[in-house]
Amino acid sequence: MAFSLKTKITTPRLAETRDYYVRVFDMVVAEEWDSPNDKGVILAFRNGREEAFLEIYDGEEAHDFSGLSLQFRTGNLTAFVERLDPGMERRGPVERPWGSHYLYLTDPNGVAIIVYQGGL
Repeated sequence: MAFSLKTKITTPRLAETRDYYVRVFDMVVAEEWDSPNDKGVILAFRNGREEAFLEIYDGEEAHDFSGLSLQFRTGNLTAFVERLDPGMERRGPVERPWGSHYLYLTDPNGVAIIVYQGGL
């Protein structure tokens, strides 16, 4: 039995959040809809492997995402950092005790983003 993972963020900042993940992670639109009281987008990685998706759903309330982090593993953290906007707020990369290197970002909703290279 095979599974994939879809994470959903409900936010009043739909367009800004969509643009952030497209720009920073080079994600592409897999599905998008806009009807009265039902608006959102599902993003996927450009590689087309369909293992993980990010749904961004339009909601009226801002949510408290403290305690939540989305973590993206990359094979080349240096190359990822080099393609970020120079003014983008970030911390790291820092080496973690287990040998992985972590870069800390925050999305427009306050969701903690970790981009890392190394073990799982």
